[in-house]
Amino acid sequence: MPLRIVYVSTLEPHVTEADIDALVGTAAAFNKAHGITGLLAFEDRRVCQILEGPDAAVEALFRSIRNDGRHRGVTEIVQVPIDAVSFDDWGMVRRPMIDMVMAAYTLK
Repeated sequence: MPLRIVYVSTLEPHVTEADIDALVGTAAAFNKAHGITGLLAFEDRRVCQILEGPDAAVEALFRSIRNDGRHRGVTEIVQVPIDAVSFDDWGMVRRPMIDMVMAAYTLK
């Protein structure tokens, strides 16, 4: 059964916009290869991300994020089994924070 994890964190001061762009590109390819979909939003240094996909893959990725030195204060908001992913074949897509809020209201 697929799993959804939603978390927030704060990027460390040394993380640049170029780092974020590279991260999104790498994450999209990795996630697609592992059946993980989701949405990633930034506002200033704050991050909110929705991860969905096979439970073991999503859990492993979230453990990796918790240990990633680019983040601090990684806080899990939701971890819930789901019937199906909401983001189809998006490996990872970056959106403004308001899009994250809107997506959160439509998730089942």
